[in-house]
Amino acid sequence: MPMQTTVFLVKANDRLISHCRCQCPPIGAPAQMDCPWCGCGWLFVCPICRKAFTFARAEKVKLSWEQLAHRDLDGKWGRDPSPEEVVEWIDFMKILTKDVELGREYAYIDGWVFPVDERDLWFEGWHARHELERIPQVVALEDRTYLERTLGSQEYWRSRRLQEQ
Repeated sequence: MPMQTTVFLVKANDRLISHCRCQCPPIGAPAQMDCPWCGCGWLFVCPICRKAFTFARAEKVKLSWEQLAHRDLDGKWGRDPSPEEVVEWIDFMKILTKDVELGREYAYIDGWVFPVDERDLWFEGWHARHELERIPQVVALEDRTYLERTLGSQEYWRSRRLQEQ
């Protein structure tokens, strides 16, 4: 039986913020909380060490969707995931990564992934409404203080917060 490959996002590099030292791990599902400015709203997470990094690249990985789910979920809560949790993870991650293109680099913002060269982003995320000329993580490569004024700022997120449903 041939080995299955999946186009998925893996850690691209250690630029900007990278607490993860694993070699090219696939991303884990975002675990965004109600404090997205802490990084949970704009950094990827490694499913191996559970540490954050900024940039991911779309690559072919020699893992099935189910294997990717188990890599992220096994032991995450101190237990094995239920079959339903695996299916939910796969369904969500297929949506999150549906438009990724092999070889392109991406950044995460508030429930969405965007190519790093994306311009003029106007979207509603899980927490806030965003209007961005460029990907803030990319701007921060040239001006680190930009994160303090945008994604790393409580005021940025609170002033754009979506109304409770």
